[in-house]
Amino acid sequence: MLRVGVIVSFVLVIIGLVLVSITGDTSYPFGVPEFWWFIWGDPFLAPSHILFIGFMVLISTPVLRVIVSILMYLKTRDAMFSAITAAVLMILMMSFMLGIG
Repeated sequence: MLRVGVIVSFVLVIIGLVLVSITGDTSYPFGVPEFWWFIWGDPFLAPSHILFIGFMVLISTPVLRVIVSILMYLKTRDAMFSAITAAVLMILMMSFMLGIG
């Protein structure tokens, strides 16, 4: 999962950089982008939008790996490791929300 996430992120960033170099479009929303900008973009699939999606995939890959680990530990009925991994996920989510780390 980590390998696939990094490869997808790498491909998206390279596509975004190639589009920036071809079109010269370096548009970016002013201020803090809202959640819907990540999904729809403005304009949709502008080079900056593709770059942002690539970076979001890169950032979300470890979090998805922790979620999959919780599911796998629950499937094997390993309560101790699923609880520890759930605590790690909560710490990750809190650090994202608070902007720490």
